[in-house]
Amino acid sequence: MHFDSASYLILFLPAVALVHWALRRLFRASVAQTWLLLASFAFYSLGAAPLHLFLLAASILCNWSIARRMCSCEQPAPRRAWLHVGLWGNIVFLGVFKYTAFFLGGVYPLLHISAPVPHLAFPLGISFYTLTSIMYLVDSYQKLNEPLSLFDYSSAIAFFPYVTSGPIVRGASIASQFHGELQANERAILFTAGLYRLASGLLKKIVLADLFANLAQAGFASMPRLSFTDAWIASVAYTLQIYFDFSGYSDIAVGSAALLGIRIPENFNWPYISASISEFWQRWHMSLSLFITHYLYTPLVRSFGKATLRTSAIATLLAMAIIGLWHGPAMTYVVFGAMHGVALVINQVAKKRKIKLPRPVGWLLTILFVNSAFVVFRAPDLAAAAHALRMMYVPFGAGGAGNLVHAQLGQFLTVDVLVRSLLLGLPLLLVLSWRNNWRHAAPEPATSAGRTAMPFVPAAACALLYSQIVYCVLFVGTTAQGFIYTQF
Repeated sequence: MHFDSASYLILFLPAVALVHWALRRLFRASVAQTWLLLASFAFYSLGAAPLHLFLLAASILCNWSIARRMCSCEQPAPRRAWLHVGLWGNIVFLGVFKYTAFFLGGVYPLLHISAPVPHLAFPLGISFYTLTSIMYLVDSYQKLNEPLSLFDYSSAIAFFPYVTSGPIVRGASIASQFHGELQANERAILFTAGLYRLASGLLKKIVLADLFANLAQAGFASMPRLSFTDAWIASVAYTLQIYFDFSGYSDIAVGSAALLGIRIPENFNWPYISASISEFWQRWHMSLSLFITHYLYTPLVRSFGKATLRTSAIATLLAMAIIGLWHGPAMTYVVFGAMHGVALVINQVAKKRKIKLPRPVGWLLTILFVNSAFVVFRAPDLAAAAHALRMMYVPFGAGGAGNLVHAQLGQFLTVDVLVRSLLLGLPLLLVLSWRNNWRHAAPEPATSAGRTAMPFVPAAACALLYSQIVYCVLFVGTTAQGFIYTQF
């Protein structure tokens, strides 16, 4: 089951939300939490093989048991030993299912082994719930949270809005919300904000991401024949596609959780306005950036003893190469991570030497680099990526005649696309005209000292949002492509 399917948006999510709020009103919070846990396992099982549901449950049970055992130890040495058991257990668990073929495919030729390389089925969401488990183990080791019960931990790890593709969360921050009581005004804020985020996420996915996907797919499928113009159109199209696709997914995840009274972390904050690569990673896939900073980069720097520019640079390169490999078993992902690592090191050196570019210049260099790195990320192999980059930046020699432009660009100008954009966009623009900050209503609680709490949105605005969602769902059946990050 996918976020952009009619079964999710018309059947599953409304049913889960209605039953959840009814149980919260009639019974204890634990009863409603039980319902959410069962719904989460059902959601996962509908998109994964039966064995993968068992693997998710096994991961939950093993990590919870290790964390409890670790927290029960008073001496530092046993606590550290259990932490290492948990960390290496998760690394091996992820590595077996995600990198076995990649590793053996490189080792067999070196050892002159002719045996077939095994290809294990990739469990849905393993990359994301494994990182969430690692975060919980480290936080428990550092005593940043109290140990969770198996019930709370299972509910937090398997929660269906993020279990398959993020955002990556701290389990304790989610578990505490299952027991919290919301005021009526706060429920209204979350409900209306959730509807808005669902609608905006579908708008990004169906109107924008899937259309840019046509250009990107046409370009990357015909790399040897790309012209200078085609190479740039294909690369920019993919850069826009992956943003609208993944931020659209994240909007739907945040909105789905908000309808259930749960706030989950934001994942994007206008990353393409960044004027430096460090600012980009503060705005792009922010939950992963938090993981990189606190659970990879910082431990690596500490392991070197003294924090210097040199050790910081080494830690940055290692952390980004690891995150590149985390995306999948391909050298293109490793090089993508290494490219960002080098760019971040250059940024660190520039800050150390107090070199500061004018913001327009910084933005141009940043977006050109990000676009180029995404070419490597999307390309089928490094040779194809090198060819595309050569055509973009060294436009000499043989190339195509711009067939991609003529064949695909007209799809943006069809009557069907224009009508769809108006029907989807106008309701959202009307709702955006409200002076309240819709974007931040869901992830943060309303307080009298902070942002002004959003008043209950009139029924007309909710009706516009609902009509937009229904239209999106009805249109999905003929145009939707899968979310990019479900493959990771």
